[in-house]
Amino acid sequence: MVNKSFDFLVSIAKNYYFDSLSQSEIAKKYNISRPTVAGILKECKEKGIVEIRINDSSPFSTPISVKFKTLYGLETACIIPNETDYSLTLNKICFQAAVFFSSLLRDSIHVGISWGTTLYHMVRQLPHLAVNDGEVVQLMGGLGASALFYDGFELTRTLSEKMNSRCYTFLSPLLVNSEELKEKLLFEPGIRETYEKTSTVDIALVGLSSDKPEDSALVRAGFLSLNEAQQIFEDGSCGHLCGYHYDSHGRFMDITINRRVVGINPEHFLRIKRRIGIACGEKKTKAIRAALKGRLITDLFTDEITALKILTQDDQLQNT
Repeated sequence: MVNKSFDFLVSIAKNYYFDSLSQSEIAKKYNISRPTVAGILKECKEKGIVEIRINDSSPFSTPISVKFKTLYGLETACIIPNETDYSLTLNKICFQAAVFFSSLLRDSIHVGISWGTTLYHMVRQLPHLAVNDGEVVQLMGGLGASALFYDGFELTRTLSEKMNSRCYTFLSPLLVNSEELKEKLLFEPGIRETYEKTSTVDIALVGLSSDKPEDSALVRAGFLSLNEAQQIFEDGSCGHLCGYHYDSHGRFMDITINRRVVGINPEHFLRIKRRIGIACGEKKTKAIRAALKGRLITDLFTDEITALKILTQDDQLQNT
């Protein structure tokens, strides 16, 4: 007859859960059968001696993250609680994005990357990754950016080094003066090769920026003047992605400036299986919301305050 006193049950439970002994090891220790140990562990749960709790504090599975996935048809939503300092919040978002991106990598993968400070912080936090036969492709031109450390060329080069992969860059401006000049540039051998590579991308890493002139990353980088940005904004632009402006419904706009962007074709972009959008800050609320409505991204990494503002705006719209 097996002793099933309270103290004995507790001892078995501690051996299994605290000391990490296997059921067979416990059976040998107490000279009982393994099925008996299994039965005792089950009894410990039934009597409340052992309580199993899963502490799931992952930002991928919080109620707001789950709601974003459901509401906007996302593959992944990672909503990070805000810190008192913006830079701390941004770094936490970029760290989670870096971990997630690393988990998607495999041999022979083709990764596309755009530009911006958010992606700079994300790439900076990536470890060196062992990817065989991989490629990293710059998704848009970038010559002439005012801050070289976060332009597309530097980010593409840095990411390719961390992935130990081949690198393809656009040695051209983001915007040129005419559609004719763009077409000519795309027939230059080096530029043509990168342009063709953009249609083979498996995963895209992109930032999302507001098109409000005073908040526009394109203005800060020197690609657009304030007057140009103001005109685009008045024409109904809400945000931009890979240099292309989109409206409040997340539709790439049929405007002259979009036709002068040297970079991935918008239709090719939307065919990329995983389009990871990383954006932080309330100023980007409308741009992120529009990108979600237009299904421009498949995965979102953002902060909680911005996410709540997006949900509030959509709730208000549904209740009108």
